[in-house]
Formats: sequence, structure tokens, C-alpha cells
Amino acid sequence: MSEQQPITQQSEICQVLTCLPEKFVVDFANGIDVARERQAYLKGRTGFAARLFDGFTGQGARHQAEINASLTDGVEGALNWLKDLSQSLASSNLAIARVNDRVNHLKLDVARIATYSIDTRRQLENLADRLTERCDNLDQQVARIDFVQRVQLHLDMVFNKWGAGRFNSFSLSGRCYAALEELRWGAFGDYCRQATGDDRQRLLENLSNRVITHLANDCNVTRKERIATRERWLEKPVGRDVLPEASESLAYLGDEHEPQKSPFVFAVSQVPDELPLHLPRLNSPERMSEAMISELFLEVAHV
Repeated sequence: MSEQQPITQQSEICQVLTCLPEKFVVDFANGIDVARERQAYLKGRTGFAARLFDGFTGQGARHQAEINASLTDGVEGALNWLKDLSQSLASSNLAIARVNDRVNHLKLDVARIATYSIDTRRQLENLADRLTERCDNLDQQVARIDFVQRVQLHLDMVFNKWGAGRFNSFSLSGRCYAALEELRWGAFGDYCRQATGDDRQRLLENLSNRVITHLANDCNVTRKERIATRERWLEKPVGRDVLPEASESLAYLGDEHEPQKSPFVFAVSQVPDELPLHLPRLNSPERMSEAMISELFLEVAHV
């Protein structure tokens, strides 16, 4: 247990990065391992992940001791919490689809293990049915014309937040990454994954132009002017207004990315001592923007 305060949806870092609860639910689902009859629950991963766990499961109407007791009940307790968390925290198509995929894998695992009860199997079936229904409903929403307005509102909201200085706790490149993750886990990302051809191209071009503009303004350089990656792009801000969880939150969001496949996102989120080989040591706002958009929105592995 971390000595620091749990992180809840009301915490300032979750107001800045509203996608954190979405990723948490996906990680919680991925932490359930019926084949080994154990549950990871994020508790041992990082201090930041543990604080998310404590905040999202340990605050509110139920006491922490009751929650801990339910988790020790095994897979049944984990599935109960997954049902509650997916209903209360997950709203994006991306999060629900990933949790649904995990639940379907769990169904296959349980089917191969004779020791699991009928109740557990029925619980998985019901959860899968609910998630599939939510996926279908979200798909129908994306297909509606008025969803395009929601996408534009989401885009404007994220960049207004950036323009207002809400991302100033992050490095220069971290602001870009934070904005893109906010978009990827929300209505913009849902629509982008559904759109094809010219519509998708125009959407990403508009995104790239807006990111370049904000990056160039923050760096006080032109869109093609290159500055040092380590010393400028990855430099952490300091000051009393910097959120203490800022660096940890980006590291948590980007923990699935590998330096070979996503060198820009990996470097920006993890800030390793040794930068990836394919990451230029000098970067312009244009290059930083286009590279991260490509890694987050164009790479099949992260869709």
C-alpha cells in the first residue's frame, strides 16, 4: 500500500487526464488470471497504479476492509468488481471493447478448467452479454450524424484545456502525448477507429495541425525548427504548480508501448536513461506531432 493518498476521479490529475479511469478498468480486467487462479489487481505494479486501485475501489460507500475481503474470494470477487468498475468508470468504445475481449478470453480459460463453478461461468456469460450490448450501442452512436458534433466538441475541449495551461505539469512533448491520449480514449478516438478513407485522413490532418500549433507556441519555435530532444522536449517542468503525479501518470498511460515499435511515445512517457535508437536527438514540432499521431492512431497494435 502506498503511503500517498489514493487517486480518485475527483483528484486533480484525473481532471486533467480523464482517460486514466478508462485505462485502469482495462488493466484491472487484464489482471484477472483464472488459469493461474490468482488476480494481480495492479497492486504490485507501480505506486501510481496502486493509488489508482485504492482510489477507484477503496473510496465511497464501501470500506477498504470489505473490498479487500471480496478480492480474496477469488475470481468471483474480481468479476463482481470488474462489472462495477466497467459500469462506473469506462465510457469509451476503446475501453469497453478491450474489457469485452478480455472477458471473452476468460470465458475460454474457465471452460478449460473444471474446478470453476456454474455460478462463475454464468457470471462471465452475463458480463460478456452486458459488455457486448454496450459495444453495440456505442457502435450505433458512432454511426449517427450527431456523433460528429461530439467528436468536434471533444477535440475543442482537449485543445482548450491545453491552451489554458492545464497540461503545463508535463514536459513539452508530454503535453502532446497527454492531449493525444485524451483524444484516443474518448469520442475522437472512437470515431477515428470507425472512419475510413478521406474522412479519417482529414480528421488526422486537422489533429496534426492543431498539435503543431500548440507545440510551436509552447516551444517558441517555428513548426520545422528542431530543438534538442533530451534537453528540451523531455525536460520536466518544475515549480509549485506542477502536479506531483504528472510524470507517473504519463508513465502509467504509456506502459504498454515498446521502444522499437513506438519510440516517440515510449521516450515521452517513460523518459528512459537511454533513448530509443530510432528517436531523433533533434526534433521539430512537426516531427514530434506526426510521429506520435502515427504511433497512437495509425499503428494497428494500439487500436
